[in-house]
Amino acid sequence: MRADSGGGAGRAGGAGGTGGAGGAGGTDEVVRPDGISAGFHAYLGRAGVPGLEHAGDQRAPTSWLIGAHHHDVWELYLQTDGPATRWRVRDRDYTVGRNGLLVVPPGAVHHMVCPASTTWHYVFAAFDAAALLADLPEALPVWQRSAPAYVPDAGSAVAPFEAFLREVTTTQSLRATGLTLTARHLLVEVTRLLTTGEVAGQVGLHPAVAHARRLLDAAPGERLPLAELARAVGLSPAYLGELFTEQLGASPANYHRSLRLRRAEMLLAETDASVTQVAVELGFSSAQHFATAFRARTGRTPREFRRQWRGGRTPAPRVTPNPATPKPVTPKPVTPTSATPKPVCPTSPKVGASTW
Repeated sequence: MRADSGGGAGRAGGAGGTGGAGGAGGTDEVVRPDGISAGFHAYLGRAGVPGLEHAGDQRAPTSWLIGAHHHDVWELYLQTDGPATRWRVRDRDYTVGRNGLLVVPPGAVHHMVCPASTTWHYVFAAFDAAALLADLPEALPVWQRSAPAYVPDAGSAVAPFEAFLREVTTTQSLRATGLTLTARHLLVEVTRLLTTGEVAGQVGLHPAVAHARRLLDAAPGERLPLAELARAVGLSPAYLGELFTEQLGASPANYHRSLRLRRAEMLLAETDASVTQVAVELGFSSAQHFATAFRARTGRTPREFRRQWRGGRTPAPRVTPNPATPKPVTPKPVTPTSATPKPVCPTSPKVGASTW
């Protein structure tokens, strides 16, 4: 979240090491905010793509609390794992669960209300959406609004978000093109989510699809063949597969595989479990099968992923920012007024506040 929040996170709690993910258009500043368990915050003002501001992927402990701040552009916050978190945008509260997407408009003050109960994982990005979608007039009305929005099930945005973040964290040819295309893809998917009635609840999941997804979510380490899943929800395998793919953008098998691999990322980042132990826990037939699937998803082996997350990471070479180049805009903390009711939170460990 920007101006900056960053994930929402901005330079939450302070900057860690500075790395570079460059390419045509200049060198970005990539920081590891102090206090997070793993992850990064990339400032993209020098990436050579008008409309890109910042993005990140972070795992946070219970001591991580994002304070009041705002940005000059739209920010997307997608929570991918962990307990539901409580947010306030302007004067409205939101409870953001797994795969929940919070869409914050420019200038809107927002912050976490309470610290999370356990560790949590989220991705975020800040865009000038109108600039990136200027040639898509049918999409622009969504981004000309001034109200925040919340999509309780934005699972279809996970893959576009991941593709965009891969471009953010790697140095390769045609990087500016890759950033532009993946950012636009992500914004198009979010535009669809915001215009199909999902936010207002006018269009919901088929009850059988919702039931099947709950079964898959509850069993990341178990094998759940389509036939077994179909029996549990009372549909034929073919019809369930068709409905599930139509409404969630992935087949039940691919959805479950993605869920297992996201869980694997968390275990590799936050525990000392061996690759074999992670493979067994998540139901893979062997460590080699797991490593192959993991690399196909992330472009890295499980061991490479663990080293990069724990090292503050970016695959790009470490660089020293040019002192003549203006630094990214610093967060704009907001002091709550006396008129703002102070939320009541459960007792929690000492919290390190951040404004991303």
